[in-house]
Amino acid sequence: MIALRPRPLVSTFMHILPGAPLARALPAILLATSAWLFGCSREDSHVQVEEVRSGLHRDTTPGLSDDERTQFARGQADFAVDLYRTVGASADHANRNLFLSPVSLSTVLAMTYGGARGSTAEGMRKALRYELPDDRIHAAFDDLDLALSSRGQNVSGKDPFRLRVVNSAWAQKGMVFEAPFLDNLAVNYGTGVKVVDFKTATDASRRTINGWVDEQTEQRIPEVFPEGQLSADTRLALVNAVYFKAAWAEEFDARQTKSEPFMTLDGRTPTVSMMHGVFKTFYLDAEDYEAAALWYQGFEVQMLFVVPKPGKFETVESSLTGGKMLDVLGGLGRAALTLALPKFRLDDSFDLEAPLTAMGMGAAFSDAADFRGMAAESLKIGKVVQKTFVSVDEHHTEAAAASATGMEPVAYSPPPPPVTLTVDRPFLAAIVDTRTRSLVFFGRILDPSN
Repeated sequence: MIALRPRPLVSTFMHILPGAPLARALPAILLATSAWLFGCSREDSHVQVEEVRSGLHRDTTPGLSDDERTQFARGQADFAVDLYRTVGASADHANRNLFLSPVSLSTVLAMTYGGARGSTAEGMRKALRYELPDDRIHAAFDDLDLALSSRGQNVSGKDPFRLRVVNSAWAQKGMVFEAPFLDNLAVNYGTGVKVVDFKTATDASRRTINGWVDEQTEQRIPEVFPEGQLSADTRLALVNAVYFKAAWAEEFDARQTKSEPFMTLDGRTPTVSMMHGVFKTFYLDAEDYEAAALWYQGFEVQMLFVVPKPGKFETVESSLTGGKMLDVLGGLGRAALTLALPKFRLDDSFDLEAPLTAMGMGAAFSDAADFRGMAAESLKIGKVVQKTFVSVDEHHTEAAAASATGMEPVAYSPPPPPVTLTVDRPFLAAIVDTRTRSLVFFGRILDPSN
């Protein structure tokens, strides 16, 4: 049974290892995010799963003001671009395709931030680009999660719209948590803590967590924690998963898909499957790039493409900020777009300790970490991992790391001007929730053939 430790502190999600005296290395917290779709959780036959939950109910009306939502969206966009730039420049991912879920990562780190104190909290606040006061941050994530989970509720058809965000916490039995930690999980993230035995059944516990994520992501992420990544010292594993699958509001004509060359940054011209279609949509022609957005069914979520002009990819990427991404969204105008876009599919994993340390939250990974707001034990973050998947074809997009309100497309009268965009060179792509202006997924495609 998990014990409650009543202290007036905010709690968070994380994967934690056991505490230790100050003279020894602290146990680590492991954080996992998954970009994928979730179903119902299941119990693994190897481990009996018990859940401990606060008696408080989820706050389904967090009541953010328009100004708070604007501040939150700006900070989240800045975090998304900071993460993209830092991971994209790392040795493991330099000059490679890249697709991350900033929303998934920021959610699991927000749960962790609630238990941080002192310089640990200050570093996390800086890295995560929080602009709201602490007492409103978790309410903002609650608001975002509820908004995203409401998308596509009224969309029907053979390929229904799905966007889902799921959180879970897995703790060592007998671990003592601060009562506000469990309250925060329940009120703002809609979850409790599942109890397993990392100490004596490490691998069985790992398989249970992986099985839950596998089912929640419809078998897209079967192993968020590979063998050997958890240990007997693990105390808490925090997992956030996002899954998205939706059909285009206007599909590409599959009969027109054909093999065409794509010019990479190093001058190669691999052959890719290029889709073709004509869309009533949105377009922007800027000095260094072109941008376009395609609606998904329901008209609440778009895929945004930012296509640097020939020779301008490094210029656009190096000058990118969260504010500029939001400006691109705001600058799109109506157009009748003749679009050529390559099909692409990415499946990747990221160890994010080094990028997050570079972004300013190194204290959270050190033996000086201060997470007194979470549990009685001394803890530090041991690992932050994310697995993502995206597949784009003529009919739909599927992504994971997951019209609702009867919205309809803007009436196009008078007819918008015709434009042509051929995406035959490296580009940036984002899946955007237009109402919250959230970059649910964000990355770059340098070579669709790879």
